[in-house]
Amino acid sequence: KKAIIDPSLFKYKVQPIKKELYETVIVKASQLSRRKHLFSRDRLKLFLKQHCEPHDGVIKMKATSIAKYNLAEQNFSYFFPDDPPTFIFSPASRRRGRPPKRASASLVSN
Repeated sequence: KKAIIDPSLFKYKVQPIKKELYETVIVKASQLSRRKHLFSRDRLKLFLKQHCEPHDGVIKMKATSIAKYNLAEQNFSYFFPDDPPTFIFSPASRRRGRPPKRASASLVSN
């Protein structure tokens, strides 16, 4: 069983987009931040509208988006290079706090 690693111990190598102006640096996790509201319901809806379409009840990427971003040439490990997560199994539970419904004696006919 693998030990759980504290995310605050990670260090990140940050490479600039404009390499001629800036140099690569290594930073601690506590030095990183993200803008609030970067991911929102409206942005998700826009992403789905621009890059996805329904096919037989399944949402799939549009062919134009796949070609534009060369997604056909990539595999899952390109985007997620670490080991896949392991989830603890928990059995499905019945409706919480309420016993299952039973037929009332007054409704049953002979």
